[in-house]
This record gives sequence, C-alpha cells and structure tokens, in this order.
Amino acid sequence: MATAPHAHGPRPRILRIGVLLGGKIVEERLIRDRGDVTVGQSSKNTFSVPLEGLPREWTLFKAHEGRYTLDFTGQMDGRLSDGDKVQTLAAAREAGARRVGEHFSLPLGDHARGKVSLGDLTLLFQFVTEPPLQPRPLLPHSVRGTLADRIDPRLAVIVAASVAIHFGFMIAAWQWDPPGDGGIAYRAAKQTFAEDSVPVDFQEPVAVPEKGDEKGAETKGEDKQPEKVPDKKPAGDKKPAGDSKPAEAAGGRNENDAVALQEESARMADALFSEDEAGGGLAGAMENKKPGSDLGNQLSEVAKSGAQTAIGNTAGRGTRGNGDPRVGTGTGPGVTGPGGPVSATGPDGKGEKVPTGRISVSDKKTFDDSTLTPDAVLRKITSAYMSGLKRCHKELLKTDPTARGKVKLAFTVNESGRTVSPRVSGFADSLDSCIEAQMGNWRFDIPKDGDGEPTDASFEIALQLVPE
Repeated sequence: MATAPHAHGPRPRILRIGVLLGGKIVEERLIRDRGDVTVGQSSKNTFSVPLEGLPREWTLFKAHEGRYTLDFTGQMDGRLSDGDKVQTLAAAREAGARRVGEHFSLPLGDHARGKVSLGDLTLLFQFVTEPPLQPRPLLPHSVRGTLADRIDPRLAVIVAASVAIHFGFMIAAWQWDPPGDGGIAYRAAKQTFAEDSVPVDFQEPVAVPEKGDEKGAETKGEDKQPEKVPDKKPAGDKKPAGDSKPAEAAGGRNENDAVALQEESARMADALFSEDEAGGGLAGAMENKKPGSDLGNQLSEVAKSGAQTAIGNTAGRGTRGNGDPRVGTGTGPGVTGPGGPVSATGPDGKGEKVPTGRISVSDKKTFDDSTLTPDAVLRKITSAYMSGLKRCHKELLKTDPTARGKVKLAFTVNESGRTVSPRVSGFADSLDSCIEAQMGNWRFDIPKDGDGEPTDASFEIALQLVPE
C-alpha cells in the first residue's frame, strides 16, 4: 500500500497569501508548488488584479532552490517579521536587502510573515505548515450502483426493435432495387415516355467554279466548260417529261445563274471604282478632290468652267498689307514675376541652419513571454517609425537647439498587433506628447503565447536623443 507524502516526517512550510482591496479580503491561496508568485494586471499572473497603477506583471515572491526572496520596488510600502526581527520595507532597503537593477531583493525565512502595499492593493503573507490534501468526496457504492441499474429495460427493448426494423427495410430495398440499373422510377419513366427524336437532313454544298478559272481558260484558248454538278434528289422526286425548266440547286438558283450573277457583280464593281480618264467611275470623279492632286490642274478645271477666282471674301476686304509677315510693336500684358528665389536668412545674413538630431537605443526589454521579441519590435521601429521620432526631436530642437536626454517608451501590443496604452517619459513635455501621438499609429506582428494563441505583450524602449 502506498504511503502518503510526508506521512512519517514533518510537513514542509508553504506560503499563504491573502489579497486585500479597500480593506476587504478578496482572495486567499496556498502556494503548494514552491514556485514564483506574480501579481499585476495580466490574467496570466498568480494574482490578477485589474487596478490602475499596477504593472502588467511583477514577480513579488521569487523561488530559488526551495527558498523565497521578496522583490519590491521603491514605490512599495509594508512591514515584515522574520523571527524576532520586525522591520519596514524602507528600513530593509537601507540594510539587509540587495539592490538588483531598479528593485530590491530580500531573502525570507520559513517563519516570515508580513504585508506589502501598493496603492489600494495590500498583500498579507505568512509561511504555514502545509495542510493535508482533502480527498474528493464520493458517494457510497450502494448509492452509486452499476451501469445496468441506469438503463431502463423498456426503453432498451424499444430502441433495439427500432434499429432492427430500420436495418431490415434497408437490406430489403438493396436486394429488390439495386442501384446499378437506375432504379424503379427510372425504368417506369422510360417505359411511359418516348424519347424525342429530331430528324436532320444534311445536303452537300454545290461546287461553283471561280471567275478567274474561266478567264484563264479563255486566255489560253482552251475550250473548257464548267463541270456540271449532278443534282442529288431522292429517287421518288421525278419531274414530268414535258418540263423543260433547268434543274435548280438547293438555294433556288441553278449553276448558270450563279455564274452570271458573279460576273455581273464584278462588272459593277469595276465600273464603280474605276479611275479612267473619263471620270465615269466613283474614284475617277473624285480624283481631282484628293489632297495630293495638282493645284494647277484644279485651277485649270475651274477656269474651263467659266467661274471667277478672287483672293479674300465678298465683303471687299483684301489681304493684310502686301501679304508679307509683320512683327507686332505692342508690349502686351506684363508677365514679370518675383526677381528671383528668396531664401530665409538669419541675423548675420547667412542662411538659417535647420537643427538636426541623432537618436540611439540605450535599452530594450519586455514583460511577457511571447513570439514578439524586443529585437523584432526595435527593428520595426527603426525601419518604419524612426522618421516620426526624429521629426518630433527636430521640432524640439527648433526651440531649444541644445535639447538632449533620455526618453522611455512604454507600450503594449494587443492581440491584433495594435499599440495600446502608450506612455512616454522624457525631458520635455512637448516631445513626450508628440511621440505619444506617433505611437498610437504603430503596428507590429501579432504576439502569440506558447500554445500559439494571440496574446498581449508589453515593452519598454529607452532612447537617447542628442543634437548634431
């Protein structure tokens, strides 16, 4: 039989923490796994407290090799007791606590207890002996019963009979009406309704000899006759013997009529578009009106007709002077503009120098574990948004050419990649407000947690601004 843990030895001491808001306790928990205890506004913390002024995530109790250390900042207040020694956090910062970056770390013993306050939030903690785990309550075996006790016999019989009947109908339909022959409905429709049939009569086209072939034959002196195409008609369609009318083609015209019609069309086209000297054709009548025609010939044609030619119009007005070109003597409207480009000059007469600045990154960090790293955020800011930051710095340098200092950018990238809660702390209010307005339009890749789900990620970027 397995022995419960710590059955024959002293039970370990674990951390017990209570959360107070406005003087009322809202949560209490035992930390049995000896892990880190975090507090903040994020839902991933051990204690999630959506309180304004709290960081997104802060590790208050850090576990290392089975022992805890209390990590607190200068804004936190409280009191703690470790054995007979009672001291405040302010006194612990002066002696006993180790400074780590911007916070302090104080080791805790197994009998420590106290409280830590940050604004309206107060955390009470103490180390207590681990209580045994309470087993889950179970009903007696006589009350739980078996699976057979939970089945209604009458309902089971009805369900079994229904399943057997339905499967029987399905098998019978499969045997009597297999799906390969189209089914009973298809066969009944095929026997009832006859399929529609549309007769199609195909006739071969009549071969008509071309005009060029006949002319070529006449030129060579060959006495060729166009081949006669026999009419293809049904055997039952016979004409009376006394009918001397020539056989007609399928289009209502025999072969000789078709050839004569083509020759007549060719003669009409030649007569219409010929360019003979008589001008009988359309092209010949319009020859004198072509743009490339000789002007002398056109004037001769007009003289032959008896008409008079004159220069000018019928109102008696002639040409302008002797017809030679003349240069005007008027001055015209004034079109002069400014004397030249005007450039702004300073008091010493030299051109005004626009101040510029240089921005460098001094620090970067994140407060969440996600796929969006501080390096990726910094690359995006450097490549896409650095020009906006330089523009804000340039506006400040116009009023104070010696402005320089450190600026901290704190922001959160939400689940859609948008920048929310931008905060800027620098050395000039105008610079801070300008950069915050720029940060509201920043976009980054969507941060994802270890499970691949979109999450929020907070970052802090420190910039150093110096004039050039």
